[in-house]
Amino acid sequence: MENTTAFCGHDGTQTISRHQPHFVPGSFGSIGRIGNLEFNEVRTEGGVRMKTKNRMVLTLAVFLVVVSVGIGTVIAVTLFYHHMPAVGVAQTMLPNCDPLTATPATVTVASSGQITFLCASASAFTVAGSSITAKPTFLDQGFRTPYASLWIFNAGGSVATGSCSARTGAVQLQNNTFMTVPTGNYNYCAEYVDVVQTGLRSFLCRWEA
Repeated sequence: MENTTAFCGHDGTQTISRHQPHFVPGSFGSIGRIGNLEFNEVRTEGGVRMKTKNRMVLTLAVFLVVVSVGIGTVIAVTLFYHHMPAVGVAQTMLPNCDPLTATPATVTVASSGQITFLCASASAFTVAGSSITAKPTFLDQGFRTPYASLWIFNAGGSVATGSCSARTGAVQLQNNTFMTVPTGNYNYCAEYVDVVQTGLRSFLCRWEA
């Protein structure tokens, strides 16, 4: 590339001066001057030119990233694990007396109705801590005609007399079948139909969990 400069003399003549650019070869490129403009360039192996200043900035940025990663990285080694078990709530299902008391204490021949079994001064049994899954089993073959069904109900509920199924928290017991009993105090309610001359037989109810 040439740099051309024109001069005008006193006699009106023009003088044109042509200047060849001057280059100083370097190890990565060349440093040169074109007129009053200096430039600095670097040529890579692929022929792409990169300014020396930009290359220095890029090199510094890469160095800072490497240093920051090295400082912030901590290699941890796992030593062991401890597994903590789940902790449940203690469950209890306890009788408050035995044998139970019947209310009413007598029934009429040929009558139908309900009878309550409970303790004299407390509920028949209590479930505490949390609900429990238990199985009632009727023994001694006593739970048969004229008995029709056996229930449990909430002893402290607002409805504690009348039809067994209508009492507070009433649940019918199925012989030899597991069921979930919530926490609370419970009494029994038995329904009977057409009482015979021998009245209502005694029977056992065994609970298993």
